[in-house]
Amino acid sequence: MTASEVKIRPTDGDISEYITNFNDGKLQIPPFQRDFVWDTDQKIELFRSIAKGYPIGSILLWQPNEATLELFEYANNNQILGGYIVPKKNNNSFYILDGFQRLSTLVGALKNPLAHTEKVSRNEEIWHKEFNFVYNLEAEDFEVVKTKDPSKLKIYQIPIYKLIDGRNFYNFQRSLFHEKNTQADTYLNRYEAIGHRFSKYKIPQIQLTGGSVSEAIDIFQKLNSQGSKITTDWIISASLMKKDPTFRLGDEITNLIENDLRPFQFHTIKREIILNCITNSFGGVYFDVLTKNDSKKLETLIANDNFIATTKKTFDAIKKAAQFMYKNLMVLEAKLIPYNNQFIFITDFFNNIENPTATQLSELSKWFWITTYSNYFTIYNLSKQRSAYQQFQLFVKENKNPVYYDNDSKFVALAFPDKITMGSVRGKALALFMIHWSKNGKVLLNNQIDSLNYQTFKLFSTKENMIPENTIFQTFDSTSPNIIDNFLGKSQEELFITEEMCAPNNKDNDAVLASRKLIILQKEKAFILSLGIEYED
Repeated sequence: MTASEVKIRPTDGDISEYITNFNDGKLQIPPFQRDFVWDTDQKIELFRSIAKGYPIGSILLWQPNEATLELFEYANNNQILGGYIVPKKNNNSFYILDGFQRLSTLVGALKNPLAHTEKVSRNEEIWHKEFNFVYNLEAEDFEVVKTKDPSKLKIYQIPIYKLIDGRNFYNFQRSLFHEKNTQADTYLNRYEAIGHRFSKYKIPQIQLTGGSVSEAIDIFQKLNSQGSKITTDWIISASLMKKDPTFRLGDEITNLIENDLRPFQFHTIKREIILNCITNSFGGVYFDVLTKNDSKKLETLIANDNFIATTKKTFDAIKKAAQFMYKNLMVLEAKLIPYNNQFIFITDFFNNIENPTATQLSELSKWFWITTYSNYFTIYNLSKQRSAYQQFQLFVKENKNPVYYDNDSKFVALAFPDKITMGSVRGKALALFMIHWSKNGKVLLNNQIDSLNYQTFKLFSTKENMIPENTIFQTFDSTSPNIIDNFLGKSQEELFITEEMCAPNNKDNDAVLASRKLIILQKEKAFILSLGIEYED
């Protein structure tokens, strides 16, 4: 079946219809779906939007072709939606392609826990932790409650699953009059208003019928050009079900980024870079996939019997690459990486050499600095970048020089930048040099790194330099009356500060900053020349 044969039907339904469909097994979770990640604030904002009649976006549901359904049979059972175990699918089931976070929240909080108990069981721990919400009639807002005993709720705390069933309103009305509550009229009016909004609220949906995973995702991308993207790992995860139902590539990448890379501040790295590292691990350079117009090259690799084992090994290499860049090269966060290719190549190094020697690590560090200051991945066209990759492979496998020179041409570094920005390779190079210089190029220990993250490096005048917030750098306004005082007692050599700058009678801020700027320029130039790179004055 081609993408053109996939049928698309827009429709809508109220909240109770979605819950009924869930109870009947008509809402299923595809095996590549990401985990539920919404926090309490996001859930409450969803309820507030419904209460105000605001749109919450459409739900994208998909009924795949038979071949894909057969593939999904290898997926794990007992999937969870909103704290409830998803009922067994039937012939009219649809898979949630987009809207999983919203439907999890709605089903979890608004499904009556006493209804359909013979069909749907609940994970009590998950439900009480994530979906135990009430509507507070006094505060006129939603809130999460900790009690597991409904009888301990205040009279004005209404479990929100009661808002979509009118029968609960009359039960509440009887309770108020039985207690002779003085706020009865106020509570009833508020209950009736919020209940009406929830019971009548319509959620649009788009139903896709037929097609494979890649075809459905392609349509999703077209329908949601402004929304969240489905990345390649979704497709890979689905295709791997037959090999190993427990291995979900998307979740594995998330775990790698959040748990293994976060200690090195590399948790902001793009998922596409991780996928490129995996592609590289099978031989050849990842960008050859693009030049051959084969955007599904990674998908074809999963046919390899050792795809999962190779991917797991690559994850270990990625972690080592991040650790090396963080500790040895002082790349203290992912946005300081000059070129993504550097991270991919270094991952390739650790993928092939599990226990590198000190000499190999030294050569790798020098390669990093040369490729940074020479604009290595900018000056070379795609053909020469392939040659550069092949040269790097000779280094990995035969200890050859890792740097590729085109006809023995010399590299030339760009002139000293006017400003440091994280969008400029030259600016990042200067930033990394200053950090490197401040620690004399020594490998950092964990406790040293922790303190370095909070160290302030005074740069130049804010009139000349724009430094992004939340980095280890801080601009230094030359109009500050205490500029000289800030230099006193500092480690002068490490921070490019001379004794003359610290002289108590030196009150010319602009002159001090100009002198310091010249020192940084001279030190960086000497470092660049030591790499065998010419300097553009």
